[in-house]
Amino acid sequence: MVVATRHDVSRRVWTLAGAFFFRVRSFAPLLIIFVALDMTWRAHLVESPANIAMNTVGVVLCVLGAAVRFVTIAAIPRGTSLQSRRIQAAALNTTGPYAVVRHPLYLGNFFITFGLLSIANEPWAWVVGLLYVFASQLFIAHAEDEHLRRAFGEVFEAWEKEVPAWRPRLSKLRELRGPFAWKRAIQREVNPLVAWGSGITLLLMWEKFAMSQLTSALGLRFIAAQAVLLVLLIANKVWKKVSPA
Repeated sequence: MVVATRHDVSRRVWTLAGAFFFRVRSFAPLLIIFVALDMTWRAHLVESPANIAMNTVGVVLCVLGAAVRFVTIAAIPRGTSLQSRRIQAAALNTTGPYAVVRHPLYLGNFFITFGLLSIANEPWAWVVGLLYVFASQLFIAHAEDEHLRRAFGEVFEAWEKEVPAWRPRLSKLRELRGPFAWKRAIQREVNPLVAWGSGITLLLMWEKFAMSQLTSALGLRFIAAQAVLLVLLIANKVWKKVSPA
């Protein structure tokens, strides 16, 4: 009889948690946005230079995170990054973005989450948001590492020893060269763009509402921005049907 050690049980729990978070990764962040909206409204904010600065920082972080994700999707070989509700891998990516850091997509997610939380900038929103993003991304990363370790063995372990999981090796950025799949990256990243773009729109609109500064004209601008995002989402879905990358 094989007796599982405490370490084995811990790894199994982390892997199961990672698989769960991986399955719900597309819609679970919406809960964080709703919490941030509620906290922003309860705070009854007052316009201030600090508030404007945090909003600016938030937008910049979201754009940075989106750029990291976009470059990662565009630079990896075709067919090696699969969209699915379960963890799988057709090949082990160790070049391009994956020579800089082992989890570039999730690093991009960190930037986007910090950006949205910076715009909300409320204590409880920070607590809930950071707990979620650190738990989910760390669990998912662990589960993916375990899957890759089983699938690719010594090749994965050598890559794991050389490339940090989260701290980018900036000296390796020069290796980001070669074919760049613009079409695939655009088609893959429109959905995340619409998600965080909607988050920014809702947070800023809610913020103005909480400050009693939401005029009809400003409200129409927010609605127009959201409508543009919706049109972009629909157009991308049609594009993917007609001309898949």
